[in-house]
Amino acid sequence: MTTHADTRKGTGIVRAVFLLALAAYFAIPMLAMARFAFQNVPMALLTPQKLLTGWSVSGLWVALTDSAVISATWTSVQIVVLSIVLNLAILVPLAIVTEVRNPALRPVIGALTLLPWVIPPIALVVGVAATFRSVAPWFLASNLSLVPFYALWAMPFTYRVLDAGLRAINARTLYEAARSMGAGFPVVMLRVILPNMRSSMIAAAALTTALVLGEFAFASLLLKATLPTEMVTYQGSDPRGGLALALFVMVFTAVILGLVVRSMRRRGLTFQASGV
Repeated sequence: MTTHADTRKGTGIVRAVFLLALAAYFAIPMLAMARFAFQNVPMALLTPQKLLTGWSVSGLWVALTDSAVISATWTSVQIVVLSIVLNLAILVPLAIVTEVRNPALRPVIGALTLLPWVIPPIALVVGVAATFRSVAPWFLASNLSLVPFYALWAMPFTYRVLDAGLRAINARTLYEAARSMGAGFPVVMLRVILPNMRSSMIAAAALTTALVLGEFAFASLLLKATLPTEMVTYQGSDPRGGLALALFVMVFTAVILGLVVRSMRRRGLTFQASGV
């Protein structure tokens, strides 16, 4: 007869095997990338005796100090900051009002925030470009024209982080308690709700940063020199340096997301179903 302990043991083994397979799925390609980017030994000549020879970060350093890469990075930094500001300016008031005034609208808002992912990037860019090319050509000429696209593109993630943060702090209860004590709506928002949303807003900003640093389609379609597009261009002239730069950005983005997840777990924030 199978006991409960045997069942738990079998489940634990299956989980361990699955996690090991998942780790190998991500780790093996990254190790291959690192070997090609940082070890100057051809694969045909690689032997166990040469595993620790020929390693150098000079290619990454050259890539990081390249003037075009620096310029593209600065452009991406500006876009990141403005995308975060625009995204939070739209979603924070919307999420707060929905939570404290009409929670029944939460599934509707959650569904609406998913719409940017329903429309393919090329269709979105072509439609916007056709609209603004004759009305406001300066908008498409600016690198900052990417900001609205990225703010929209990040909404499915950032809204759910903000919504989870509001649920974690029982925003509706805080709102009703403050109102019963005579506080006006602006005071409740500025002194009660927003200070308690700091961690979820930081998490939303980090997710937007990770998205902008990894997004290629919008920038390529609009012919903008951002960090992702410049990495592709740079790799054409220096494959090793370009791959080293891509690996560096990938690890940096993974660290950001890891810190976000750790912060959310510490503060008890979890993603909850939004009815979509």
